[in-house]
Amino acid sequence: MLQRGWMVAAAVGVVLTAGAGWAWLQDRAGQESVAGQAGDGWGMIRSGVGTDGQAAADGNAQGAPMSAAQVRHKLFKEGSFAGTEPHGEWCVRGEALQPCAGLRGRFEYYLLAIGEVPMSAIRTLVADEAERDVGAKLAGDVMGIWDRYLQVRSYKPRTAFQQEQLHTWMPVLADLRAQRRQVLGDEWAKAFYADEEANFERMYAQIQSGMPPPPDPGEPVPQMAPGKDPAAVHAERVARYGPEAAARLAKVDEEWADWERRLSAARKEWDRLQASAGLSDVQRRQQMAGYVEQHFKDEEHLRVQALLKL
Repeated sequence: MLQRGWMVAAAVGVVLTAGAGWAWLQDRAGQESVAGQAGDGWGMIRSGVGTDGQAAADGNAQGAPMSAAQVRHKLFKEGSFAGTEPHGEWCVRGEALQPCAGLRGRFEYYLLAIGEVPMSAIRTLVADEAERDVGAKLAGDVMGIWDRYLQVRSYKPRTAFQQEQLHTWMPVLADLRAQRRQVLGDEWAKAFYADEEANFERMYAQIQSGMPPPPDPGEPVPQMAPGKDPAAVHAERVARYGPEAAARLAKVDEEWADWERRLSAARKEWDRLQASAGLSDVQRRQQMAGYVEQHFKDEEHLRVQALLKL
């Protein structure tokens, strides 16, 4: 399940001027790692996470290349993308591609499929989806940025970053910044990374000034759970992320609880309809479709259908 973590990543990332929190829609456990990447600046030095070894795995893969239709079915019907919609945008303005952070978000959405299908299959899907949405010419431009973005994403800085050694911080930033602008060009590099790089510089200045360092991005986001004191959880979130992010996380908790309640009720309704001997299969599905229409937003329908196997 992919939904909760994106809500959490967005909640923290919007406040912290997120640059790396693209991991859309992880489940409750998954959000613990996502929120740490949501834009506190640490993502700047982790841009290649998740791609190591993928090219080798592709090279060792057997069988014919997957078509776009096969990849789409594998991910959206059988895999982790079921019931989701792509994050971000293609950044098309008029008749041209214009630099904007939304394209990085769109790329990172598809890159969540790493491990489910080969990288070559992900590229096939991205190219096909782009062509369907913006046409062949602009899709070609998109894929040019895609290839350069993957090159940037997998780059390893020449200076090893050591969190406890401040003298390593700025050389790593300078190396990454130069490589990004060399590969992507100045405008695209700024669109994709400017906020993230600025946030990293602010963290560096914060520590240099003697203030406490930011929280370890590996630490889980404090969660509401049975038996936990909500006030204590909120206080910990405020201390770690600030009051605005804590308020957004509280809103995510409310939205998630509402989703869980409605989904549970829908599951019970589907069980009831399936047990109704007086209804045909067509009637059961018609009534359930009406129930989903009444209790869920349009953008939630596919996800409900996938989770309940309607």
